[in-house]
Amino acid sequence: MPILASYFCYAFLIPENFILRHPMKKKNPPVKEKQPPVIIAVVGRKGGVGKTTTSLNLSGELASRGYQVLLVDLDVQGDATSALTREEYPTSTGQVLLAGSGLLDALVQTKLPTLWLLPTDDDLKPRSKELIAHRPDDFRFALRDVLAAEAGGFDFVIIDCPPSLEDITLIGLCAATHYLAPALPSYFSLKSLNKLAELTTLIQQEPGMNPNLHFIGLFFTDFNPRVRNTLHADIVAAANHLFPGQVMANVRTDKRLGDAQRDAVPAQLRTPESNAVADFQLLTDEVLSRL
Repeated sequence: MPILASYFCYAFLIPENFILRHPMKKKNPPVKEKQPPVIIAVVGRKGGVGKTTTSLNLSGELASRGYQVLLVDLDVQGDATSALTREEYPTSTGQVLLAGSGLLDALVQTKLPTLWLLPTDDDLKPRSKELIAHRPDDFRFALRDVLAAEAGGFDFVIIDCPPSLEDITLIGLCAATHYLAPALPSYFSLKSLNKLAELTTLIQQEPGMNPNLHFIGLFFTDFNPRVRNTLHADIVAAANHLFPGQVMANVRTDKRLGDAQRDAVPAQLRTPESNAVADFQLLTDEVLSRL
């Protein structure tokens, strides 16, 4: 099943004095066992297409509705982390994957009380190489195993995968119950959906990997129907022809999302009146209806 990519990711350089050296004591993350969480990997083959923005706003919208949500930053760039916190964090995604435990102790609470972040930093890539060396036969299941053991108190886990289809993305997809593919309304973004489809089909069909991985759908971000009169609309029409029944609601261009990410505040709190927040509300409704 084909899919892909996403919208504008804002990466800001954070001055050193923005970091909180003595953050307020956080509440404890949820530990009460429920049904296993829905785990959604947000995936894309290329960068700069809005994958992280989608991860941030889907998780923020779910949390604003009262769900207990964990956002796992599995992208070596760490943009989801810098968009949600200025706190120092003693443990990161790479360390948790390598240790195979310690998830709950590593979480950072965001300004939305039911949204928690597993942060990442520059050590994710070298830690992933250590993980592969340590577990060459089953490294792909490292995140799956940690979530199965410690994420039972969450309703949703959103995984922000890196902009590639390499080992770290494989770890995210093998942990997921579902995956979602944002895409830019451009020819190259549409063309690259097939590569993602090849990987996800392999994961579904290869014995022992993740046969129960379900595709939620694809949608277009940074959408503007007035661009060159019909260009964006033509791309969406082509996607509907190529992937019938799999194309979801568009998310309009909205630069105010960047303001929220710059200030490390979820957009649902920073710019609740923005077009993009309204569009992500509709998209979240559609995601929930497809689960």
